[in-house]
Amino acid sequence: MVKKKSILLLALSFIVLSILVFPGFAQTAKAATVGGQLTAPEQGWKRFDDHNPLIKYNGTPLNQNSGQGLYNDTGYGVSGKDSVEFYFTGTKMRFIGANYNNRNASANIEVYIDGSLKGSFSQYSSSFIAQVLNFEVTGLSDAKHKVKVQSNDEGLFVIDAIDISETGDLVAPDVTPTPNPTTTKLFVGENSMYLLDANGEVWSWGSNDYGQLGLGDTTKRTVKTKVPGLTGITDIIVKDNFVIALKSDGKVYGWGNNTSGVLGAVGEIVKQPVNFENNITAIDGTN
Repeated sequence: MVKKKSILLLALSFIVLSILVFPGFAQTAKAATVGGQLTAPEQGWKRFDDHNPLIKYNGTPLNQNSGQGLYNDTGYGVSGKDSVEFYFTGTKMRFIGANYNNRNASANIEVYIDGSLKGSFSQYSSSFIAQVLNFEVTGLSDAKHKVKVQSNDEGLFVIDAIDISETGDLVAPDVTPTPNPTTTKLFVGENSMYLLDANGEVWSWGSNDYGQLGLGDTTKRTVKTKVPGLTGITDIIVKDNFVIALKSDGKVYGWGNNTSGVLGAVGEIVKQPVNFENNITAIDGTN
């Protein structure tokens, strides 16, 4: 009997300790559901606040009072039969809003994606809920999508945040994303990333202060972008904000930080690939 009590006490102690040391332990099996509160994006998602400039408000947005538990303590309301629009890349989207327990809340809100009605929701509730998951759609093509969230009555509806695929992004209407490449090898740079795909083409994203993305400018990128003019690349080396690429015909290209002159006399910042060596069979990035 004493032995059984000891085992039981040991098991209970382990559970309590797990909850105290790892607060998420007791919640790992509980996934977000539509209508419930979601105060942070789940794994595989990322969040954009309601004040993001890529979110368009049709009508006059109304700032919601702080102290209500809204995400980043901010929220925008849209009154009447108006709408919110935005574009994103990725395969899934969540609309984070707020439910109100009064008749002023909109009870008929429709969600259109790429012009097709995907569903509807209400923000009228028996109690106030901040950061509520109002709507979710998954299984979209990995491409750019237009979203329109339309109120169909005279009530107020609130946008608190947008969650999308972790690998996606909010984008401007005129942005045309390039399809994701087939990955063969990934290279990690100084706050930037590079991908050499199966077709011998190079993709880059991240910081770009020295033109190290090879895209002809110094603007950072948050999505993979193909480096123009490079084909048949067999290997690349990423160093201190500059990149070297070897082509199958033996030509070597470089771009990025050139303050040391490693790429020749082509300026201290080289924003796009330049050919500076030929007849090379291999490149080695070890020191």
